[in-house]
Amino acid sequence: MSVSDHHERNPGAESYVRLQALAMHLRVHGFAVETVAGGLVVRNMSRAGCCATQQVAGDMITCRPHDGDGGRYWYFTSWRQPIAESERITDAVVMIKGYLGAPA
Repeated sequence: MSVSDHHERNPGAESYVRLQALAMHLRVHGFAVETVAGGLVVRNMSRAGCCATQQVAGDMITCRPHDGDGGRYWYFTSWRQPIAESERITDAVVMIKGYLGAPA
């Protein structure tokens, strides 16, 4: 069984591995990151949130196959907007910094 065969049979593991890679990069860039069931909660602790229920800027990032890109794995926002293909972690970090701000 090849690695790709394994991932095709276990998409949850594939998403988890890709989310952990993103988490590592986001932590290096100063974000607070927490792994939760189904994704990553990413917070910029130096930027105020949108409302009383969200004290700091944050989002829940998920990773799943993108139907519009041949089933390649992509990162998505909590509102189901694509961020970047999971192979393009730097692009994902840049996009996340764009909407959550760069931590101080």
